[in-house]
Amino acid sequence: MLFRQRCEACGDIARVLCVKCRTQLFAMAQPECDAAVVAVAYESIARRLILNLKYHNRKQVVVVLAELLAQRVLQSVPNIATVCDVVTWAPTSKARVRRRGLDQSELLARRLARVLDVPCRQLLIKTSTNVQTGASREERLRDSVFSARKLRVDSHVVIVDDVVTTGTTLRCAADALRKVGARQVTCVAVASAVRHDLRR
Repeated sequence: MLFRQRCEACGDIARVLCVKCRTQLFAMAQPECDAAVVAVAYESIARRLILNLKYHNRKQVVVVLAELLAQRVLQSVPNIATVCDVVTWAPTSKARVRRRGLDQSELLARRLARVLDVPCRQLLIKTSTNVQTGASREERLRDSVFSARKLRVDSHVVIVDDVVTTGTTLRCAADALRKVGARQVTCVAVASAVRHDLRR
């Protein structure tokens, strides 16, 4: 029996996304976010795609989400491909990777790096095992801890995350990278629920 591919957003017959949903996704407004590039708000089609990726192992949506993210990044930082030394990601816990079978931020980072034609490396190690989903801002500030591998001094690093909630994860990840030599850190995410200030 042949199974027809379905649109990840509306369920119509399509490969990954139908034309209508793809048009709606790329037309979604880019939320304001200080010192971070966020592609869209965490709602509607974007939310469905991210949830399908995280909890239903629908890896095929990575291509569309990374394309959307790359478009927004290039709009915000047109020379990013020439000034960026390496792309990395804010890793999830090993337990979650085992449970889900993937780290969605890693998949997005690797695809974005391929589109931008820059290297992608795992630079961050999550040293806290506490769950971030549903945690308060205070809990996230206390528990979102990373260590980072050594970098070439004065490196420009792009950190990728799937969804920004409080901004704490990206802020802590950026701090860890600065401690090991990053001169500039550009935080990027597919979606955000609120406006953030990730400046230091």
